[in-house]
This record gives sequence, structure tokens and C-alpha cells, in this order.
Amino acid sequence: MSFFEELKRRNIIKVTIAYVVVGWLMSQVAEFATENFGAPEWVLKTFVVFLLLGLPLVLIFTWAFEMTPEGLKREKDVDRSLSITHKTGRKLDFTIIGVLLLVAAYFIYESRFASQKGPGSISGDTAQSAVRDGSGNLNLTPTVNPALLKDNSIAVLPFANRSRLEDDEFFTDGIHDDLLTQLAKIRDLKVISRTSMMKYKDTQLSIPEIGKELGVSTILEGGVQRAGKRIRINAQLIDVATDQHLWAETFDREMTMENIFDIQSEITRQIVSAVRGELTEAESLAINELPTANLKAYEAFLKARLSVNNPNYAMENFINAQPWAEIAVQLDPQFAEAWSLLARIHGMAIWIGYDNTDERHQLAKKAVDMTTLLAPESPSSWLAQAAYFYRVEEDFSSSLQALQKAHDALPGNVEILGLMALAQRRLGLWEDSVNNFLKELELDPENSASATRAIGTLTMMHDWERVLSLGAQWSNKFSNTDLKVHMVAALIGQSGDLASARKAFNEITPVAGSTYVDMAVFLPTWERDYQAIIDIWNRPEVAAMAGLNGYTAWQESSRGFAYLQLGEAEKAKEQLDRAVEILTNLKPDSNSRYAYDLGNLAWVYALQGDHKQALEISEKAMAISRAGSDQIDGAYIAGFHAQILGMTGHRDEALAEIERLLETPAGLVRWNMYLDPAWDFFRDDERFNELIKPLNLEDENR
Repeated sequence: MSFFEELKRRNIIKVTIAYVVVGWLMSQVAEFATENFGAPEWVLKTFVVFLLLGLPLVLIFTWAFEMTPEGLKREKDVDRSLSITHKTGRKLDFTIIGVLLLVAAYFIYESRFASQKGPGSISGDTAQSAVRDGSGNLNLTPTVNPALLKDNSIAVLPFANRSRLEDDEFFTDGIHDDLLTQLAKIRDLKVISRTSMMKYKDTQLSIPEIGKELGVSTILEGGVQRAGKRIRINAQLIDVATDQHLWAETFDREMTMENIFDIQSEITRQIVSAVRGELTEAESLAINELPTANLKAYEAFLKARLSVNNPNYAMENFINAQPWAEIAVQLDPQFAEAWSLLARIHGMAIWIGYDNTDERHQLAKKAVDMTTLLAPESPSSWLAQAAYFYRVEEDFSSSLQALQKAHDALPGNVEILGLMALAQRRLGLWEDSVNNFLKELELDPENSASATRAIGTLTMMHDWERVLSLGAQWSNKFSNTDLKVHMVAALIGQSGDLASARKAFNEITPVAGSTYVDMAVFLPTWERDYQAIIDIWNRPEVAAMAGLNGYTAWQESSRGFAYLQLGEAEKAKEQLDRAVEILTNLKPDSNSRYAYDLGNLAWVYALQGDHKQALEISEKAMAISRAGSDQIDGAYIAGFHAQILGMTGHRDEALAEIERLLETPAGLVRWNMYLDPAWDFFRDDERFNELIKPLNLEDENR
């Protein structure tokens, strides 16, 4: 008998076929399991190696042994006339046929059902042409006419973390953020911002339901999976009106920065092709820019950005972000976007006041200079300059100019609109500021900060009707503390209704933020509850603000004032002396925050009866304020000055300044002055009483 015939007789060939087919099917099951249970890549590789090693062992075993009615025996011990290998062969035939049927069923599912429902799918009703790119990725190119879509608008759902590893969540969110940044470079494309989209993470809503809520015509969804040195990103673009796929693709590549950004650029290109049409040459160049080639630096940057993007305005966000941003620039000193983020972090440390040292100023300047050196005509550079001008130099005009350049490069970036609005209100461009906040809210409808800043700006404008109207509308949607505090301010500013204001304020969740703390201190002052003023600084959310920019020695000065009202002279002197000590030891500066502190110092001197010092310090504060462009702090400092003028006997000048500030946004408010005991010294002057009399005051009830 020939060797080949002996192989057939011993079923070696059939065993080989059965082993290969079953092994392939097992490898598919193993791959599915590792993908969905977050197993590392080496698990699948080890499984495949064992399958390969098992084949020669199985063949050797099949050659050496034979199945008989009495059980398994060595082949040389079996009588050929009694051999049942032909029966075993038939069983193997049935096994092979059965497994092949399973394989066929798998392919049918993969080609039809999975492609309709899973990531990387496309509806059979959508005309398309299928090609494969150089990396072997399936590319389903839409032939949908963009003109058929309702408008050029898109929402990108938070990507699913298919690695199922919690540590990979930052990476998945980072890919989502970067894709939004890419889309923000495209003109005439309405892109819903990140803050609003995070609401839909793990949502159970359907695509049409989400599209209706956000008012967009298309939605992109997808997922990211990291496994060892491989990355798989899938994405599918869906027409909201028809709930059909316009385009879908699965990318499976080696995990390098080049591949990650190639994938993002390709997704952007396909979105634009389906929604708006072809990219312009400038847009094509912009989306192909690689920020860094260092994957570790990129991951550190993503962690820093994730912390900075926290919707709560808190110093912890920037403190936690700083070490990650520093790691990013250490790993790649050419990483301009990381330097830009670091410039913003340093700027916030100075602005908030938790580190306003010379060293911090130098670090902020270095970060800006590095960004500008590495990418002088990039959005990163302009954003770094804008942050430095605003937070460090308080040059709001230059900040706005830099932001305008950044906006031109990233027309769909909602955050830039908000930053422009902040600069505009510092420059006294009040309606422009409100309009940009409202535009920001339109593109980011779940962003409570945008709503709050719009309401805050209207509060500074003393537009109480719009504050209460929009506030009532938005407070049903947002639980933002600052928004509710602005409504409390409007209740007082419009009608002096302290009872309603107190009731509303007591229902607000306390936070360690300037808006809440301001009202926490001012409300008992207007209520003339002096013990409450003294006690309020013991509350943790209020005490946390003591010493920060704008709050330097305010605790001591407000307590000193309260003790004076209570007739406790010794305690008042102790607090006021402490305030003088703190404020006179401040490092001289030329910014409005220092001028504000000087205004507080002047008020303390006036309370102590040192009118000469009070007037001298107040004039110094006004000189700094006039040299700057800050219309908000400028109005606050002028309010201090008007009070100092009145307290030091310069009443005519004080009345002229009060009259001006009553018509100035962020200036004086009639009802506040009418209620505030700090102005009692002036109430013997009928000119003052007539000037500050609330326009809706009913004499018989007051």
C-alpha cells in the first residue's frame, strides 16, 4: 500500500481537514471573546500558537493509534481485517460537513446581519461603491447627494470604549475630542460640542430621538478598541431623517500616532463628503496635521485635557491637569498643542490666584513662547496667546484679536465663542458678549456654563427681565448653582424682594465659587444680619475662597464692618487691623485685581477713620483701573471710590460718580444701595436719597 493510501486509510487527511476547520472556527470565537471581555492581545496570540502546535501532535497521535470497538489501541496491534477506520472516516465526514455549515452560517451573518446592525455597517438602501484602501480597510463610499440632507449639521456621539478597560476611557474620550476638533476646522458645518454630547454616553435613545433633541441632520457613532499594539476604530454616519447609514468603516491598524490621526482625518473627510461636499485645499491640509509622533506624550496630553475640560470651574481641574501636560512636553518638546494647554493652565493659576508667583508668570510666558515658536500660525498658538493676554496681562483687546484668528481657523469650535464672549464683556461689548454666549449655547445646548455666563452678563447689564425670563427657562434644564444665584440677584435688583431672595438662595446647593460666595456674604449684609456676616466665613465653601484673587482680606474687612455695626469696637479693630496688614503686604502690581485689593484697603482705612490714607489709596486704585481695559473690575473699583469719596467728605464728587455708575454695566444698583448699611453714612443727604431711590419704590410701603 502506498504512503498516500495509508494516510487515507488512517484518516490522516480527514483529521487534518477537520482540525483546520474546527481550529479556525475556535479562533473566531476566541477573537470575539477577547474583544468583548477586554482581554490583552497576547491571550489570543497564545491561543493561536497552541492551536498550531496541536496539529502535528494530533497527526502523530492519529498515525500511531486507532479507534476500535474495544477502545483506543496502538495501530500496530490492530488486525487489519477487523479495522473500523472506514467507519471512523464517515464520522469525520459528518463532522467536517457540520462544521462547514457553521462556518457558512457565520459568513452569512457577518456579511448580512452584522453589517446592517453593528459598527462598520451600511444600509442596503443607500447607494455605494466598495473599495479597499492600501491597508486593507473596507471603505464604503457614499453616493448620497449632500443637497438631500436637511442641513450641514452633525452630532458625534461619545465613542464606546470597546476595550472594556476603565483605564482606556480617557483614550476613547480623547479620540472623540480630537475628532470634534477636526470637524471644527470645517466651514459651514454645524457641530454639536462635546459638553452636550456627553449626555448621550451609553444612551438608550434612538438616533432619530437624539437628532430631534439636538436639531441635527446627521449623527456619527463608533467605538475604539486598544489591544496591545493594535487599535481598531469603527465609525458610522447616519442620516437622522431616514435612520439609514450614509457611510461606515472599520479601521484596524498598528497603534501609532500616524495611524490614529490618519483614521481621524479619513473619518472627517467622509463626513464632509456625505454632508457638505468636498474639502477645500486649506481644510484638507488642516485636518492632516500631525500634532505629535510620540504616543506616550499624546496620552499624557489627553489626560491633561480631560481634566481641564471638566465642566465645573474649579482650581482642582487645573492643578490635576498640570503634571500630565508637563509630562507631554517633556516626552515631546515639539508638541505645540501640549505647550498651548500648559500656557492655559499656568494662566488660570495666576487668574484664580492659587499661584500668582514670579515663577508661575515665567512658566506661563515660556509656554506661550514655545507654542508660538513651534506653530506660529496655528490655532494652538493663538489660543495660548489669548489665554496669556487675558489671564496674565489683562490685555483683553489683544486677547480678543488672538481669539478671532483662532475662530477663523476653527470656525466650529464652540469653546472659542465662549472665550470671545468673556473678552468682549471685559471690554464693555455687552450685547456682543451675550450674543456669543447664546451662539455657544446653540451649538452646545447642554452646556450650563454658557447659559450661566449669558445670565451673568445680563445681570451685570442690570437687565433683570431677561435674567428672570431666561433663568426660569434654563433653570428647569440646568442645575447650575451660579445660574440660580444670578436669579436671586435679579429678584433684589428688580424689586428689592429680600424675603423671596432669601428663600430662593437657601434652596441652592452651596459651592466654593465666586458667584455663590458673593451672594452668601452680600445677602445677610442687605438683610442687616450682622452676626450672620461674621458667621458666614466659617462655612467651608466660603472659607475656601478667602485669600484668592478678589477676596484678599475680604473676610477680615467684612467681619470688621459687621462688628462696627454691632458696636463691638475691639473686635472690629482686630479684624480691620488684620485686613490692613494683609493688604499692605501685597506685591505691587498694575492689574485690576491688585487695584481691587487697593479699593478694599481704602475702604478699611475709611472705616478706621483714616480719611487721608483712604483717599490716597483709592486714587491709586483708580489710576491703575483707568490704565487698563477691564470694564467689569473697573466698575467695581469705581464703586469703591465713590463710597470713599462720600465717606471722606467729598460728597459732590461722590454723587457725580454714583450717578454715572448707576447707568454703567457692572456698576451700582439702586436697590442694592438702598438696602446696604455700608451707605448709611450718606442717608442724611437728600440728594443721595433721591439719586439712589429705586424707580419702583412705593413710598407708603417702605
